[in-house]
Amino acid sequence: MKTVLRLETEFKSFIRKADEICIAVAMLTDYGLQLFDHRDEDCTLEFLVGYDLPTQPSALQKLISERIETKIYDVKNQFFHPKLYLFRIDDNWTAFLGSGNCTKGGLLNNIELNFKIEDPDAVQELLDWYVTYYNLGSNLDQEWLNEYSLFYAERSDREKELRSITRQFKKSTGVTKGKVALSDYDFAGQFFTFEHYNAFKAPKPILDKPGPIAERLKVRNKMEELHNRIYPVMKGKGWELYPHHQTQHLTSSFRHNERASSSLDAIWLHYGRDEPEIEKYKEAYGDNMTSLFHMRAEVLIRKDVIWVELRVGKNNGSYPDRNFIREQLKTNRLFAEKYYALIKDLDNDFTITVADDEVPVREFKDLDELKEFTLKDNPKFFYFRIGREYKPDDKAISDNNIESTVINDFAQLYPIYQLFKHQF
Repeated sequence: MKTVLRLETEFKSFIRKADEICIAVAMLTDYGLQLFDHRDEDCTLEFLVGYDLPTQPSALQKLISERIETKIYDVKNQFFHPKLYLFRIDDNWTAFLGSGNCTKGGLLNNIELNFKIEDPDAVQELLDWYVTYYNLGSNLDQEWLNEYSLFYAERSDREKELRSITRQFKKSTGVTKGKVALSDYDFAGQFFTFEHYNAFKAPKPILDKPGPIAERLKVRNKMEELHNRIYPVMKGKGWELYPHHQTQHLTSSFRHNERASSSLDAIWLHYGRDEPEIEKYKEAYGDNMTSLFHMRAEVLIRKDVIWVELRVGKNNGSYPDRNFIREQLKTNRLFAEKYYALIKDLDNDFTITVADDEVPVREFKDLDELKEFTLKDNPKFFYFRIGREYKPDDKAISDNNIESTVINDFAQLYPIYQLFKHQF
């Protein structure tokens, strides 16, 4: 038995020589399937494929179109998860068994653990296993695939969002981050103190209990205190940025409800369109056009950071603004040039986050690079944000400085807000 790190490299020589190939995998994609296009025309190829993982319909369609013997493992209440590849050259069988699915990740990119098995008794046992489960499967046909394609489309939407959540979690907790414990920060003289950040320590964000609710309420009240300090200054500057017309919605929710996320891992103070303008959007686009579905300037607190930002859109939101931005970037050179100039005027600590990719503003070398990056925006699944973060002990957000810091950051973001704002 031999360890195999990259299945694709090992498979290439076997595929060219094989007389028969039998594959049982939990997941199949176009990339994985095309690898077997290089087999001899007399080679027999057979698949047993699962769909508990997101097997691509296009790969299954190719199997049907090329009349490759294929069965779908669809036994009720059984999750199909094997990764077994069997090659026969003349009378000799070789098996590959491990964690690698028939995908680009499984065959090439991922960290996988696979074994090459040549012992005849062990290979025969795997062949027997394959035959047993192959016989339990159902023949792949077009009618089933048509139904599966609809299921796959819905599933893909949800999995994109889950992948985004996973990336964010890794970014905040992964071993490469160089983490600092919250208790290590010096909170002397800071506007937000240990208790405000600690309100978002796991598992509190998902708990709808008196203790965590009371902690989040303290954060909400602290945000209201900040509002009372900065909003008179904002009004004095004549900015068309307005708080929510209902004071109980001055910030995002501190309690779980039908409109709030199931994980309240942040609370933000936000400013955007006024009530009459929001009502116009509700009439045009539907009742979901609340302030949370519009572009806004905000201050946001999480478990270890303060964000001051222009949130151009949340996932599955802010469509009027985001579609307007896309069309202007494609058709209006003056709009694009002004956008680039405003971005380059931001302090170097600002970043832009589009389609889950966060890039410092200083890294954009020219207008075309910024335009190409921004056009990757995907309103259905991702946030679009321009802002900067502050660590809990940053003196810029001390009790003495936080007012001027937020006003200064908002002053830099406000012209972008005006440029991006969709108008009827």
